[in-house]
Amino acid sequence: MPKAVNRGVCIASTLLVAGLVFVQSGVALAAVPAELQGQIEAKRKEVDKLNQQITQTQTQIGSLQGQAKTLQGAIAQIDDGIQQATLNLRSSEVNIEKLTLEIRGLSYETEEVGEEIHRKQSQVGDLLRAVQRRDKYGFLESLLTSQSLADGLSEINALKALQNNISAEASQLAKLQEQLIETINVSSGKKDQLGVEVVNLVNRKVILDEQKGEKSDLLDQTENQESAYQSLLTTLEQQQRALLEEISEIETQLNKNFDRSSVPSRQTGYLAWPVTNSGARTGIITQNYGETAYSTRFYKGRPHNGTDIAAPTGTEVRAGADGVVARVDYNGLNFQYGRYILIDHGNGLTTLYAHLSGSAVSQGQSVGRGDLIGYVGSTGFSTGSHLHYGLYATPSGGWRTSTDRAQGGLFSIPPASGLVPIGVTLNPQQYL
Repeated sequence: MPKAVNRGVCIASTLLVAGLVFVQSGVALAAVPAELQGQIEAKRKEVDKLNQQITQTQTQIGSLQGQAKTLQGAIAQIDDGIQQATLNLRSSEVNIEKLTLEIRGLSYETEEVGEEIHRKQSQVGDLLRAVQRRDKYGFLESLLTSQSLADGLSEINALKALQNNISAEASQLAKLQEQLIETINVSSGKKDQLGVEVVNLVNRKVILDEQKGEKSDLLDQTENQESAYQSLLTTLEQQQRALLEEISEIETQLNKNFDRSSVPSRQTGYLAWPVTNSGARTGIITQNYGETAYSTRFYKGRPHNGTDIAAPTGTEVRAGADGVVARVDYNGLNFQYGRYILIDHGNGLTTLYAHLSGSAVSQGQSVGRGDLIGYVGSTGFSTGSHLHYGLYATPSGGWRTSTDRAQGGLFSIPPASGLVPIGVTLNPQQYL
């Protein structure tokens, strides 16, 4: 066989193989095993069902508010909290199971895409070497050494087709590499979510135990007698009203003398929504900042110093912005802010997260916007499960123990336990 014809046959053969390779490369990658897909879908449906049940309990929050005026109503509120905490606990358990299965499924995809990339790299390498061998003659020599002009042109066209095929294979290789990176990123995100749910599970178990303990303590204190409960309630209400009045007087005076140009002006979107369920926004605003019907009734006309967001006990609470945890404290089960967290954002603003059922951070810890910091509850002076979301102008001396009413800071005001944050308050809704 003449040299030119032999070269043409080899190129044609190589082109045929390359064409077959290209066709085969279009076959879709094998899916995650059907059994694993079924398990993931079953867990997803279970999570959705639990989320629906958690959402339904939110309607109970409003209906139970105010019913704590009787022992039966107070027990009903605690039982509601126990139900909410139980659902959130189960939600964490199922989410952990679902995320574990999803990560396993993504590992299948990662492994298979990696193998396909290896095959593509090998195929492209083979084709490139074939082109280098055949292309060494050049277009002119191919024409001159061919038996006919038609044979020469045919060989050149075959070489061009082979080069185009390489280009297509390289493009598919790039897409596979992008797919691998995306799959790895999704897997990493799932692992982060899994870490959060493990933390949730541990903390929600503690919250549930505490809810049950509160019910037992209340029954012990009152000996399950309505008269004893009414006596206890009257004393607690008198103490809390005196506490509120003292705090309101200090904050009213601080607000009057405050230069608002010293803090960032209204910035929509500066603060993230603080209440989430599995990372998704949830909760509803039940009381705004400022003068409200509730503040007129309970605060003697003084404005409400935060925004109340109702959500079930155990719902995630997230940091509004980057900052450092300035204080984690507890004012007691029945007084002021109950369990709360203060985050200093370093720009003259500090956020307050109050009435928590549990915390997930410690004092001095740095947190990022959207990080998990605690859980919605009803500790302190609260008529139902919700987050009191407050915004302060950070005191010039920082959040330290203070007795200077003209300065603000952390005050000891019995019968509240721990220290109570008092300062110039701002409307958090202007920064959401």
